[in-house]
Amino acid sequence: MTDIELQRLKASEVVMKASRLARLVGHAELTEFLGFERNGYPNNWSVREWIERAGRWGDAEKTKFHITSIAKLEAQAESHRKAIEAMQGGGNYSGDMALVASRNHDARILNLSGALSTSTGICRQVIATVYDMVAEIYHELLFSELQASLFADTQAKVDGSLAAASGSALDKIERVSDRLRDGDSESVSQALTTCRRLIDSCADYVFPPRDEPYSIGDGINLKVGTQQVLNRLQAHTHSCGASKNRRDRLRRTLADLYERCSAGTHAEVPIDEARFVFLQTYIALGEILTLRLSEATES
Repeated sequence: MTDIELQRLKASEVVMKASRLARLVGHAELTEFLGFERNGYPNNWSVREWIERAGRWGDAEKTKFHITSIAKLEAQAESHRKAIEAMQGGGNYSGDMALVASRNHDARILNLSGALSTSTGICRQVIATVYDMVAEIYHELLFSELQASLFADTQAKVDGSLAAASGSALDKIERVSDRLRDGDSESVSQALTTCRRLIDSCADYVFPPRDEPYSIGDGINLKVGTQQVLNRLQAHTHSCGASKNRRDRLRRTLADLYERCSAGTHAEVPIDEARFVFLQTYIALGEILTLRLSEATES
């Protein structure tokens, strides 16, 4: 990207360098496009999209296009440029044909200038197209690296908290993973049941059952007995001092997940949906279990 931004390379050099990048990252679209730019385009309309993006049209109506490789276009542009430079001094014309010769000379320069403009325009458009696609790859890689770092850091915290919450919690997660890999309806149902039990065990850890209600203010008292799993999790977020917006978001998320996990024991759930339910359960419980630590850190 820097080479393109600082105009360090010619179009053909940009294409070659980008070809190596496309091969290293396995980018099929960029590989295809650069293959045509290196070797030339087929003389048909099968790759109209790339012709359009490379600006290779030969007329305003877009009924013709240039099939020449980028290297040959560059060579043609250089040849045209040198020819124009050689002709710019004008000619020494005399006699009856002087006016005709002068007009032909000017027409020749005009034609060469038009051809030069076309060739350089295509080269610049190819560079611009390569730049857009390389920038896309760069941001995808940057996001993937950030995503991997965030996930690894979060996973370490969540796994540690789950281990503390229940000695068997991580075993439950392993069983869920195994069942979701199986993919059959019975395994999916068992996996969702395990997710629900994981929520139960976390609630028992962060807020054990109580006979007396728990007040979250504004005259609202929550029953926090054995069966009130979601209420106990809500009471825990309140006792940690989490903001109301955060408490409400976690309450809605866990209520939806608990309902989906419970429904999954009686109805067939697609494997893809079950995997997302598991991931969302894991993340939501991770936030619940690390809440006290994060709130203390913020304080």
